[in-house]
Amino acid sequence: MRLRSFPESLRRDRQAWPLLAMICITMIGSGMMAPVLSLYAATFGVTATLVGMLVTIFGVGRLMSNFPSGYLSQMVGRRPMLIAGAVIIGVGCVGAALATDFNHLIFWRFVQGVGSGMYMTVSSAALADLSTSESRARLVGLYQAALQLGATLGPVFGGFIASRFGLAAPFWALLVISAATAIVGVLTFKDQHAPISTRSAAMGAQRGLWTLPFISISLVSCVVFFTRTAFLFQLVPLVGDQAFALDVATIGLGVTISAGAILLVLPLTTMLIARLGSRLAVLISLVFSAVGIVLILGGDHPAWFWASMTVYGLATGLNGPAVGAFTIEALPRTKYGSGMGVQRTISDVGYVAGPVVVGLVSDWSSSGNAAGAWACGALLAVCVVLFAGATAAGKRRPS
Repeated sequence: MRLRSFPESLRRDRQAWPLLAMICITMIGSGMMAPVLSLYAATFGVTATLVGMLVTIFGVGRLMSNFPSGYLSQMVGRRPMLIAGAVIIGVGCVGAALATDFNHLIFWRFVQGVGSGMYMTVSSAALADLSTSESRARLVGLYQAALQLGATLGPVFGGFIASRFGLAAPFWALLVISAATAIVGVLTFKDQHAPISTRSAAMGAQRGLWTLPFISISLVSCVVFFTRTAFLFQLVPLVGDQAFALDVATIGLGVTISAGAILLVLPLTTMLIARLGSRLAVLISLVFSAVGIVLILGGDHPAWFWASMTVYGLATGLNGPAVGAFTIEALPRTKYGSGMGVQRTISDVGYVAGPVVVGLVSDWSSSGNAAGAWACGALLAVCVVLFAGATAAGKRRPS
């Protein structure tokens, strides 16, 4: 039976494969920016603070587009919004590649953020449209695998392209990828959403979003984004250098191992969520995320660093599909678009705030970066308690 399950899954999920391909390609394009963005910004002769603004302004663009794009996709369809998101990303790439002034570069990164927020929000809603109680965990796991595969391959391609053709070249490559994504959307993707036909129905849909399960899982997603950006983007490089005396290449390998652990556990997530239910899977993933973060403080032997990266990656691999499955369960079909927009907006607040807040904690504490890591672990522990309490009355059965 299990030998036949994969081919059968391919047939049952055939409508999702164009969407998954689009997501993977888009994440490859976004990941290409990681190794070159700061170097490209530095060619404009600006300070390190302004270089950091390129990350922040991208997040601001996502924040501003998440909810409007999700809501509009419920009105006009997912397909037009997915295509528009890819086109906007492409326009931002052209502007960034041709920028002659840092202010122009900031603006075009904001445009890219708007397109990214639009695309990621609507793709989440489109996946929810395709899911059923039987396929939900499997599709969310495939979605996370497509995201992670693209994010893992992107930096490799970006670094190679930049080394061969210059620091602006990844922007041109992302333009090509965005165009390809738009073409795939035009030729292959079919809408499955339930439209909102009247103004009163739309208003009712918004009121219906504010249920305790949906608010709870949205706050979980915010905390996960907060701790992930603060831990992986800020604390891991600093702790790896200062506590373990690792060079940049080794630290990068650690982050890659974390990403590899995510991919390793993803095939098991469908089974775990089906057996345990999405609620319990979310709680387990949060607990092990906290453990993974705190492990990096276990001592000065490099084994603690590698253990931290592995455990945190495995926990993250479970968390993404579990949060996605619970979110879909918490939303009626007619509210997928606006609901995903609200959740991504709340999540991106954590994405933007995490490194800043944890940086302040590290600066103000005598323990330095250790205090930041403990703060991330403690925040996840508090999140476990709050989410467990808020959803106890309506425990989800495995679906």
